[in-house]
Amino acid sequence: MRFFGSSMKIAHIADVHLGYQAYNRVTSQGINRRQADVFKSFREAMSKIADISPDILIVAGDLFHVVRPSNLIIRQTYLEFLRFRENCSAKIVIIGGNHDSPRSADTGCILDLFDTIPDVHVVQSDSRVLRFPDLDTSVFCLPHRALGSLSETKVEPDGSSSYNILTVHGTVEGVGADFYDAGRPISHSQISLSEWDYVALGHYHVHTKIAENAYYSGATEFTSTNIWEEVGHPKGFIEAELGESLSVKFHEVATRDIVSLRSVDAKGLTAADIDTIIAERLAGIPGGYSEKVVRLVVENLDKAVIPDIDYRAIRRYRIEALHFDLVLRPARRSSQFESLSDEHTARSLEDEWRAFASVYQIPPGLDRERFVSIGLEYMKESD
Repeated sequence: MRFFGSSMKIAHIADVHLGYQAYNRVTSQGINRRQADVFKSFREAMSKIADISPDILIVAGDLFHVVRPSNLIIRQTYLEFLRFRENCSAKIVIIGGNHDSPRSADTGCILDLFDTIPDVHVVQSDSRVLRFPDLDTSVFCLPHRALGSLSETKVEPDGSSSYNILTVHGTVEGVGADFYDAGRPISHSQISLSEWDYVALGHYHVHTKIAENAYYSGATEFTSTNIWEEVGHPKGFIEAELGESLSVKFHEVATRDIVSLRSVDAKGLTAADIDTIIAERLAGIPGGYSEKVVRLVVENLDKAVIPDIDYRAIRRYRIEALHFDLVLRPARRSSQFESLSDEHTARSLEDEWRAFASVYQIPPGLDRERFVSIGLEYMKESD
């Protein structure tokens, strides 16, 4: 690493996932509540970044949650960058992530729209070096789509610049590769990790230090496929100052409250016991559970108990919380259907459906209560 002249300040943000939606709850304007949460956290981050006035703002991939975000999200994001530009003169570097970059080079990328804003530089396909002579700085950009040709890419600092920054959207060895990627992680040697003044990483949603000079900023809200793995880890962005030494500071932004309650061992418990424990666990959440995203796992359930649980109370909890994910796991597992049947107990078709739907592993973001109620509605229509 080399440090010459005056210091330089970088703001590093990643995995914003604008346009992310979940839980089928909407604001008074008809916008998905979680979508609004994600944009609110992004706006707070951009405001705080403008206040610290960096020389360069790096967006290390996944600015958007999908390749084709809605017109509303595009407009809001564009205006937010314009607002930022009015308050801060930082050069902005945006690289493409796996969520916001199309797989085909023939398909246009929405990120290119932001190239029209003064001093915004977008790299979303191949790797590229951006040189900023007025800052005596070079930024090597390695978007997610460029990782496929990483073995043929020479990833090294620019000898003509005093400061060299690398930004990558991908999984570097040392983080949860099994959770985020099926393929092999990027090795430190593939990207010459130790040779850079700062490495701004994106893709892993938890703020993580990989090396003295390399960090994942983490996401700005809870938007991954398994948010429960991230409970307790704050969201935000990084401020890094390059000079005679590297100084790194994490800035937290406000997010929706995500609560993962301690699991319940239901062995030997009655439905009434379970009802009481669920109510007590929810009542024990500091500040209550209203408007929060809450998860509770109940394990080792007697199969015969499941239909007798107080589902009216559960519906009430789900109405009051933004989302209440109650996971009921029978004690003996075979197939999902077998685990919900009992040859000695006669049940209605509706009870069978409730029991099945209560333990069925639904996709992330799907409201379980809505899933159950739609099934019941179909049954009524078929009578």
